[in-house]
This record gives sequence, C-alpha cells and structure tokens, in this order.
Amino acid sequence: MVYYEHVTTPFIFGALLFFYYFSIPAAFILWFGRSYNYLRKGNFKLKRLALYLFIAFVITSLAAFKMVDIYLYLHSPMQEDTCLVSSCVLSSPQLSVYHIPPKEMRDYGVPAFGLMRVIRVYDVGTDELGLQRKMDYVAVLRPLVFLPVVEVNVYYVKGRTIVKRDRFYVTWPRSPGGVLSKNLGVSFTVIVLTPGGGGGGGV
Repeated sequence: MVYYEHVTTPFIFGALLFFYYFSIPAAFILWFGRSYNYLRKGNFKLKRLALYLFIAFVITSLAAFKMVDIYLYLHSPMQEDTCLVSSCVLSSPQLSVYHIPPKEMRDYGVPAFGLMRVIRVYDVGTDELGLQRKMDYVAVLRPLVFLPVVEVNVYYVKGRTIVKRDRFYVTWPRSPGGVLSKNLGVSFTVIVLTPGGGGGGGV
C-alpha cells in the first residue's frame, strides 16, 4: 500500500535522476573542455575543477535528498516537515499526532542543524522474498550538501515508544532507492503520475 496522493510526476523524478547521476561527470567534462589548452601545457586549473565539483556536489546532494524524500513520502500518512534545527524536529507534528515522546527521540540523538526533512512512515511494504513487512518509523533526512551524500536517520516506533535508531548514508553514485531497500528491508520504488492522471510504476 502507498499513499497515492503523494505521487510525483515523471518530469520531476526524471530531472532529479539526471542531476543526481550526471552533475559530477558534467563538472569534469566542463573542466576538461574549458581547460584543455592549459592542460596541454601542464597547468591543471585545479581551482576551477574544485569550483565545478563544489557546485556539482551541492546539486547531487540536494537531488538525492529530494529523491529519498519522494521514496519515503509515498509511505507517509502526513505532510512532511522541513526543519533547520533539532528543536524544530522535536516539535514536529509527525511526533505529536502519533504521541511519540520527543524526549526519547532526543535521547537517541537528532542532527543539530542543517536542512532536514521529517517524515512519519506508517505503511506495509514488501521485502525481497515477497513477504509483507510493517513500516513504522520516523525518518529524518539531511543532505550533507558539500558532499554528494544524504544522511538518513530512522527512529523505529513500537506502540508509542521509539525502540531503535539507525543511521545510514546515500552516497553517489549508489541508487537512493537501492540504499533504502537494503537498509530498511522493503522494496522502494517510486510511483509517478501518468499523463492520464493515474499512478504508474517507477524505479
């Protein structure tokens, strides 16, 4: 089961895939093309390369951040929250609506600052054996921005108590959906809105 009101469009997800996978190679290609004559003379224009890679890392990190958000948001009954500091995360309606004590989440550790997305995941997913598994956790996503990496913090919920926290990273060029599937034990695919208005399968 997924929450079909949270589906995305092929254009948005396709653009995110493009920026995620090709921003870093494009930075090298652009550097090489603009610096070719200098490279022949042994001047490697490393500052130029560093600038291009810095921009590419930011784009890649934000694209991965949004893709992970899309994957998880399909399994969320609520609107996700965007935060910049831990106090915002701990006061999120994602916790209060489901009576999850913020103190427990704080005790397990919450990222102190940075662009963060808080998503309450509550659904049933399918594992690699085709068996159904309950998905019951709060996810806090944070792009590391200056690196092509997204940090994923998962707080597992049992009843009204957080029982465990996992942290893992989506690192370029690994597939965001594949990383989520491996670490969370269910198959993550994105469902896109087809031109006719219905939901279609994705990657």
